[in-house]
Amino acid sequence: CTEHPSGKTVAHFALTAEQSASVSVQRQFAQHVRRAEGRGEVRRLDWDAWQRRALACDRASLARHGTAAAPCLHEDGRRRLAAVAARDPALVLYGYVTGTGEIAAYLLCRIEGGICQGLFVHWDDALADLRPTHLLYSAARKALLALPEVDILRVGRQSIPENPGLDAFKRHAGFQATPCHVGVLVHPLLAPILERTATAWLLGLIRRTLAPRFPGLNALEVLECAAPTRRALRRAQAHKTRPQ
Repeated sequence: CTEHPSGKTVAHFALTAEQSASVSVQRQFAQHVRRAEGRGEVRRLDWDAWQRRALACDRASLARHGTAAAPCLHEDGRRRLAAVAARDPALVLYGYVTGTGEIAAYLLCRIEGGICQGLFVHWDDALADLRPTHLLYSAARKALLALPEVDILRVGRQSIPENPGLDAFKRHAGFQATPCHVGVLVHPLLAPILERTATAWLLGLIRRTLAPRFPGLNALEVLECAAPTRRALRRAQAHKTRPQ
């Protein structure tokens, strides 16, 4: 993210404590919240609970992103990660816990300088019918914004390429969307090629033509942003060095 106009402008989802007091959620979202309330509750978790009971959430969530091997998926790795995370007071965990004690979903946040940044949400596909993420977003929002050290809660920006379903979920949960400039910087060895306007045009042509058959090519949109980002940086630099 950058303060200057750059490769692409996307939505950034956040709420202040004042906005949260009068937040309005989508009707269907509220129905799912009520359904989830009947099968479990949202509460703050410690890292021991994460280590012992959130493995299914991590395994399912990483699998959705094509990751089958990671330290958090193995007993020793989880133990070491939990020990390190427990020493960082800025990290906060909230989880949806079923009536039988299973963690169906959890939210990891970092609080610093008045800003609570939602880092990610992991959930267990086997318990998705409980709608745990709906209650998790609703209850954690209220709990976090009630903390005296939190002025604003952020739950991430729109991704590139966009994920319309996730963006709609955040809007339905009551989070406000504000414009956010996103820039893409590439390795200096690749910059002479990827930061050219002609390259951005060609990548865009490939994406628009082939992505309907090969959805993975939608990710080329990230590299398309390199050229306009570089142009924006040059304009900003020229403006700073221009005699007043």
